[in-house]
Amino acid sequence: MADVQSLLVANEKLSQEVLRPGADQIDQSRRFPRENIAALGKAGVLGLLVPAQFGGAGASLGEMSRALDTQSQACASTAMVTLMHYCATAVIAAKGGDKLKQELLPSFARAGHLSTLAFSESGSGGHFYAPVSEVRQKRLSASKSFVTSAGEADSYVVSARKTGAAGPTESNLYLISKGASGLAAQGRFEGLGLAGNASAPMTLTDVSIDDETRLGPEGSGFQSMLEVVLPHFQIGVASVSVGIATAAFQTIVARVGARKYEHAGGAALASIPRVQFLVAEMALELNSARAYLAETIRKTLAGDPTAMLDVLAVKVKAADACLNVVSRAMTLGGGWAFGRRGGLERNFRDAQAAAVMAPSSDVLKDFMGKVCLGLPLF
Repeated sequence: MADVQSLLVANEKLSQEVLRPGADQIDQSRRFPRENIAALGKAGVLGLLVPAQFGGAGASLGEMSRALDTQSQACASTAMVTLMHYCATAVIAAKGGDKLKQELLPSFARAGHLSTLAFSESGSGGHFYAPVSEVRQKRLSASKSFVTSAGEADSYVVSARKTGAAGPTESNLYLISKGASGLAAQGRFEGLGLAGNASAPMTLTDVSIDDETRLGPEGSGFQSMLEVVLPHFQIGVASVSVGIATAAFQTIVARVGARKYEHAGGAALASIPRVQFLVAEMALELNSARAYLAETIRKTLAGDPTAMLDVLAVKVKAADACLNVVSRAMTLGGGWAFGRRGGLERNFRDAQAAAVMAPSSDVLKDFMGKVCLGLPLF
């Protein structure tokens, strides 16, 4: 059994010594951070959410958030890969059969097995919980879009409508191994930011599935997505956004304090009142998002019946704060920042992803409005 605190310490050390030094090169070459994931796996960090009986640390949402926040301050592409692995881990641990968990989860904790989610389909866009593909005669053919770690992960948690489903909420989740016949990555998605997370479409062509690889009872996929995947994903993405914003804030604070102007008698950029005002606004945005994230985690772990609104909102709040912070940081950094110095330009591009990542901010606001008005989500 791994110790949670020791894994968090290892995560901090690896973020500083392995993830951070290579972040710019991974971004510029748009390559998957294999060495980062291998290091995290070897240290046991990929097993953070694996239950203790399977050799993991059995960490909570709060500890997951801390790990992702730390990683994203160093390399957001790596943090997103880790996040999707944690989402897969959570649903396998919660819904997988005993045999599947005994065979698979120890390798998550000790051998660095990497998993991910394959939910989104072009037919349902940002509504990731609503697959249009359907299982027929224990075979699945589907086109998945925006799969993080596509072609790189060792396994995929895949959604599909159950056989004869009346609608998209009658679905199942299945665990499909990387080497399954008919499973293939289709090129890669050249995104603005998060350039190293190997996001790409994937196709499943007549892939064989069975009851042993189904996660949960027949027709329970939709409920599993809402009860397990959604809080882990929403809180995780919010943690990544907060981490990106933190990195940008720390970089620009150091920059404006060090930047001197000879024509002004050696005065620092930090001495300008407008700069001080902008930095104060950035701190307010960042601290507010971090506090809301902490409150959302607290309410979720406590089983607060009102937590669903916060789970829906936390990704929106963190994404907005991140965009505002990194935009101001770019303004204050001027040509130095736009010249790809200090990582700010990378932070700026990485920050754009959360607002459009399914479920997008617009879709989430629609859900939030329904919750506030006492209307059913679906």
